[in-house]
Amino acid sequence: ATMDDQIIRDRLPLHSTTHQRPNARSRDKSPMPTLRKDDASSPCKKVIGQDATAYYTQSQQFLLALNIAGIASFLLITVFDLFHVDVFLRAYRLPLETFSTGNLIFSLINTINVFLGAWLLDSLASRGRRSDLIGVSGFLFAVVFLPPFFRWKEPLTRFWDGAHFVLSISLYDTICGFNTILLGSLVTDNHLMADKERIWFMASGKIANLIVGLFVARIGLEVFDEENMHRFQRFLKFLASVAALMFCISQVLTKHSIRSERKKEKDEDSIDGELPLDPPRPKKLKLRQAIRDLWNHKNFWSWIKMELLLESQVSFVNAFLKTFVDRLVFDAGMSRDYCDWILSAIPPAGLVCGVLIYIPIRTLGYQRVYPILFAANIGLCFMMVLLADQGSTDLIIFFLAVYPTITGAVQSAGFHLVMSDMVLEMKRVHASEQRFDQPSLAGIFMGVNALFCKPADYILPVIAASSLGDSEISLEESEHGSDHVREILFRLLIWPPLIFSILQWIAWRSYTLTPAKTRQIRDELIRTASDRSKLGNVTSHRST
Repeated sequence: ATMDDQIIRDRLPLHSTTHQRPNARSRDKSPMPTLRKDDASSPCKKVIGQDATAYYTQSQQFLLALNIAGIASFLLITVFDLFHVDVFLRAYRLPLETFSTGNLIFSLINTINVFLGAWLLDSLASRGRRSDLIGVSGFLFAVVFLPPFFRWKEPLTRFWDGAHFVLSISLYDTICGFNTILLGSLVTDNHLMADKERIWFMASGKIANLIVGLFVARIGLEVFDEENMHRFQRFLKFLASVAALMFCISQVLTKHSIRSERKKEKDEDSIDGELPLDPPRPKKLKLRQAIRDLWNHKNFWSWIKMELLLESQVSFVNAFLKTFVDRLVFDAGMSRDYCDWILSAIPPAGLVCGVLIYIPIRTLGYQRVYPILFAANIGLCFMMVLLADQGSTDLIIFFLAVYPTITGAVQSAGFHLVMSDMVLEMKRVHASEQRFDQPSLAGIFMGVNALFCKPADYILPVIAASSLGDSEISLEESEHGSDHVREILFRLLIWPPLIFSILQWIAWRSYTLTPAKTRQIRDELIRTASDRSKLGNVTSHRST
């Protein structure tokens, strides 16, 4: 073999073992391309994951398609998180007791649905490409985004309002979770993408989200009127249509990218004289084996304990952000325009912080950035406990500007990096046990994460509704500036982050995947792939 051929074979995926002559009767006639010489220097030319997409290089067009789908998702999630609580509690006058009960019901429904969706995704990925689902999943996401904002019948009874709340939110959360896992697994399953490359890819998406997030949040606040929802609903229909179109464009770009790469690499194989490889067929995903693998993954459980608490904090402050601003800032005498600017500026500020946070993550590693976040939140909350109360408007504005921004930024920036490293560690386990045909568990990791963390989304909303209900206070009374309501909301704003940050710092101490360790694991997988490739080449030459 020439030196060029040897370089190519050394970079074959982990599961590539033998060269086979093309077989016209093969169930899958698509040739498996080899990597070009210049792939090592291009951050966009790494092999993807272990589903069928694994056998084709990741082009700029493919990454652009993922970013377009990510922006479309962010458009819908931003508007939903900002308005859905206000719509149900203030526009629909949903009773707090029904709100609390509904949260408990769909927390169970959505937790099961998200896990089943992740299982289905990894099962389908062992037979095809995850990327083929982007268009369908995204279009369904745009459709289910609308029902929560369109009341069923009028005049409505308490039962119909409660049923609308549970069914519409359950449907939205299920499809949103599936879509998030789908897009996330396309990134986390690429074990050859280094942290630097992954950081640049995610940072570029956040910069785009920053612009569109500020734009749609500001427009939504301008047209929202709880007494007359018609203008707001027209805006939502337009937004859902734009998002659906973006998902379709992403799907088209993805398919075109994969076809182009297959054609290019097939042509290069014929020029170089390489025999194409038939893609290996991973084994069927087995539930018991997957559960055993996850059960023995110590770092995964350290992550779950920390992420459960972090998810609860972030989802609560996102859902109740408008309530906190309206009751603790607007009722204190601030103008409506000033409050709207606060609400529209906090999500983009989180994205700016999310981009900047990659600098310390790149230097220190996310493992050391998380404890810094916990310490900052503990100090911030202690300051509020000692120096502020529900009447300290300036300090409350400062807290609302800083706490959601840095907490959401670290969570969003670190999540996919953590998932990628844990999937990488699992692949090392599979390789050490000679399970080279084991299906990827990239979706299952995110699904089990949701299985434990999704119920945490509803812990603090239920506590909030219970606290207000126990005091026999409704949000209608709070609109008249009830000091008692403001006192309760102030406590809900300060005490959960303080308690949860202490618990998170304790849980995170047992996590051991440092940047040095992940580099070592990645090098081991590349060496294993090289050794198996050389063995396959020897076997192939002897047989021919």
